Amino acid sequence: MVLSWLYKKWRGTAQFFPASLFLASVLLCSGGVVPMAQAQQASPLSEEGLWLVEGKDGIFRIGPCQPGGGNLCGWLVGMDYTTPEPDKDVWGRSECGLQIISDMKRGENGRWNGHVLDPGSGRSYSARLWLDKHGRLKLLGYLGLPLFGQVQRWTRYQGPPIGEKCHMASDRK
Repeated sequence: MVLSWLYKKWRGTAQFFPASLFLASVLLCSGGVVPMAQAQQASPLSEEGLWLVEGKDGIFRIGPCQPGGGNLCGWLVGMDYTTPEPDKDVWGRSECGLQIISDMKRGENGRWNGHVLDPGSGRSYSARLWLDKHGRLKLLGYLGLPLFGQVQRWTRYQGPPIGEKCHMASDRK
């Protein structure tokens, strides 16, 4: 379900890599547990924080993979769902709080390079992360060459607190 919004958005594009790559590129950014997401503080890196995905139906927290570490990771902390429980990944774990973006290392060009997980298939893809001149977070997920990837543009999440089990009600977007 979390990945379905990316697939729906890009389903008509003329790309020749698997649909799961579409889904994986959407899930690039996030971070930690819901209480941590709600207690967001100003961070030294402008990429850190809460980000609303392009389709406005998911929120990711981007932050250090480990306290004091230099790599960035991302966790899915907000989801728009109507079922009693959030979706589960391929291993049966809740996608709420799941680390989707991993081991992003800052490159010489200021962009972050790492991996993104498609929780529906369990496959990991290459990814890049950077801020554009308008302050949006761009996430590129790709298989093989970045040229064949897809870019998502995310905006900082400024909405109300995220509910229990990562629930993001429709009126909270």
